[in-house]
Amino acid sequence: MAMQAVLKAIAIVAFAAGLALPVRAADIESGFLGTKWGTPAQELKGFTRVGGKGKFAYYVDPQRKYTFFGNEVPERDVVYGCYEDRLFAVYADIEGIDVFSQIKSHIQRKYGVPTKTSRETRGDLTAYVWRLKQSQIKFKHHETSGKMKIALYYLPIAKQANAEMLKNLEAEPPGPFFSPLPFSSYDGPIPMFEFMDF
Repeated sequence: MAMQAVLKAIAIVAFAAGLALPVRAADIESGFLGTKWGTPAQELKGFTRVGGKGKFAYYVDPQRKYTFFGNEVPERDVVYGCYEDRLFAVYADIEGIDVFSQIKSHIQRKYGVPTKTSRETRGDLTAYVWRLKQSQIKFKHHETSGKMKIALYYLPIAKQANAEMLKNLEAEPPGPFFSPLPFSSYDGPIPMFEFMDF
């Protein structure tokens, strides 16, 4: 009888853990830090356009600050990408080898091993890709410089954006190469957000 109770308890814990995974995965599937994928650019309240070309536009939010495991990154290093006026990507440039293993481990704990890993010898670039149902996480690491970039994509719009890039023979979306950040009139408190909270 005691063995049945133990087995039943293990089954309940396993079932509850299984339920928790889709809930966390649904966070990134629906958007990023409370901003839903597909949101029209004009509804990105407080955001400032910093670049773009053609059907692509890039924004920053000067009313937010971001951290990676407690390490603050400049607001300009977190960029929201829109294609045809709809949010489809979030990019973050990161420096500091000390956070590389934290980022990779965090993603692997939540989403498993990468679905794809590629390595370019020129520039010592390694790219890790986690493909979910409606979204994709891409984490690039330049081993020689230590620079990293993480990109989150909403696949239904990202596929259209990729088709546009191929049509125009571009390897990446135009940008994010920006002019100096426009002056922001916002002078209120600026909350901190943990970027890796997905």
